[in-house]
Amino acid sequence: MSVNSGQPLTERELSLDHWLSYIEELHPVGWDLGLDRVKEVGRRLNLLHPATTTILVAGTNGKGSTCEYLERFAMANGLRVGKSTSPHLHQFNERIAINGTPVSDHSLVRAFQEIESARKEISLTYFEFATLASLFLFREEKVDVAILEVGLGGRLDAMNIVDPDLTVITSISLDHQSWLGDTREEIAREKAGIMRAGVSCIVAARDPPESIFECASALGAPVSVIGRDFNAVEGFESVLPRDSFAAAQQAAKVLGWDVSNSKEIAATTRLAGRRTVLKDKCEVLLDVAHNPAAAISLAEHLHTHWDGRDIHAVIGMYKDKDIESVSGILMPLFKTCHLTNLDEPRGEDADNLLRRLSGKPAGNLKTYVKIKDALEGARKEANPADLILVCGSFPVVTGVLQLLGQTELTKS
Repeated sequence: MSVNSGQPLTERELSLDHWLSYIEELHPVGWDLGLDRVKEVGRRLNLLHPATTTILVAGTNGKGSTCEYLERFAMANGLRVGKSTSPHLHQFNERIAINGTPVSDHSLVRAFQEIESARKEISLTYFEFATLASLFLFREEKVDVAILEVGLGGRLDAMNIVDPDLTVITSISLDHQSWLGDTREEIAREKAGIMRAGVSCIVAARDPPESIFECASALGAPVSVIGRDFNAVEGFESVLPRDSFAAAQQAAKVLGWDVSNSKEIAATTRLAGRRTVLKDKCEVLLDVAHNPAAAISLAEHLHTHWDGRDIHAVIGMYKDKDIESVSGILMPLFKTCHLTNLDEPRGEDADNLLRRLSGKPAGNLKTYVKIKDALEGARKEANPADLILVCGSFPVVTGVLQLLGQTELTKS
């Protein structure tokens, strides 16, 4: 990379695609948990407190929705807000937004150039580069509030290098056990790693593991727990999970923000790929539910909002997910099911996916090599009054959104 060579950058080296390829190949492993390397680069760039108010959001499910609600509350209070989430559906730019708008290619390239110059001998992963880019751009844009979604875990996640002014922990359930532990207690202890002494933590986990309270007590971190100190507000309509809204509203109150427009925020906030509804031959519902807790939440949503309709599912999942449990929860709800390969190494082959199912739909069950063929299979089975459900890991939802022409960076 010629950034450090003193030679002028070529047009290719100035492109975002080039940088994304470069940072993907730079580090020998994709996930390299630990803060020493990334924190040192963050310190060199003065990124450890990127905004006047910095919020860390960790948890198993509901993080993205909570961040979306927090962004809406901040903007409603006239604050300039940066939001960092992952993964993205269509373009990398979606991961870093300022006042709800994804940052430009030019801004990202400039951030990557600065990080590359600062890191010198330090090797960084793709996610660490992305984390530092978000912090760099938030500091550069002088945002009032930085909302930072913590990725895989908490304690050893790259986002945890910052000094937060508030922390939020959403649901705690089994996922990424090979990295975080085999029990909710172990996973909760990792998530609680975002807590800080004297810094308030909003806990939106129902029946939180005791390790959450042990960590809070050891640190002296005040906690506000859903079901004990606050709750989901009755009488509010929301598409995204109610507990995510409750957590964001409680966080806004703790920060002293005005929450008088809560009802409008609850009713109008959307997040692409999370209970997104599109019109096709029939209505199409898309949701990135790919662990047991998310599957339970999706099943409840289907019973509440789509009861009585025949459901034709298009499903693709990563091989490291608990396919057996997820399918056991969802399969009985489907009239037909269309399993697809995912076009990336982490994706489970559709035939293996079929073998791992612990439940079966009421009708046809088919496998496909391509997402577009699985969608077409569901369309052939569906009547106009039915529902096509697209669920599982991110690539299947992204693929169907692209097939149906929904590729704009908007809150559809």
